Amino acid sequence: MKSSKDVKRYFEDTAKDFDEIYDNQGDALKRLINRIFRKGMRERLILALQECTGDNKTILDIGCGSGRISLLLAEKGAKVTGIDYSLPMIELAKEHLKKYEASKNIKLDVEFICCDFLEDFDSDTLFDVTLALGVFDYIKYPMSFLEKIRNLTREKMIASYPAKFAFQMPIRKVWLHTKNCPVYFYTERQLASTYRSIGVTNYEIVKISAGYFVKAYVIS
Repeated sequence: MKSSKDVKRYFEDTAKDFDEIYDNQGDALKRLINRIFRKGMRERLILALQECTGDNKTILDIGCGSGRISLLLAEKGAKVTGIDYSLPMIELAKEHLKKYEASKNIKLDVEFICCDFLEDFDSDTLFDVTLALGVFDYIKYPMSFLEKIRNLTREKMIASYPAKFAFQMPIRKVWLHTKNCPVYFYTERQLASTYRSIGVTNYEIVKISAGYFVKAYVIS
């Protein structure tokens, strides 16, 4: 699928720049853009950490990127599997893991895998929590993706979605268009309909900057 290949290429080309967002690195313009347009990333990170409390939780971090969230979750006592289909992202994640463990003199229970979640990832066991932060921004048809997440989840599904009517939407859409990277946006009604269609009725949609943070509970 062309759109999927375009997204993969974008994150292979921009892995280092995207990773710098977490440290608010770059020149003055980049830091200003981060403060204005990346506020939602910080909000969803905080919410995700709050939702993933408890030792020995098994967590699947889908679209883990450079592994920043995976490392924080592992430090809190979770067993984390981080996957991403961008090899440069996974390489950065492994570098961060080595540096993180060395700086804190600890050993984290985290594994990073380069693979396509929908096409290649499989697991014999369920995960207590599944994360998909900043993933559905780039998926045109989210139903099958979300359904696979549900089938891999024992307790809780956590995901973020960009809002269709946020003021940042047209700017982001134009910017990514110049990079040949598609992006998709959602309304609360669309999200509610999508979750219900895969049999998930116990969920909460939380508004964050320029988007939504959704936590959903799987009933076996």
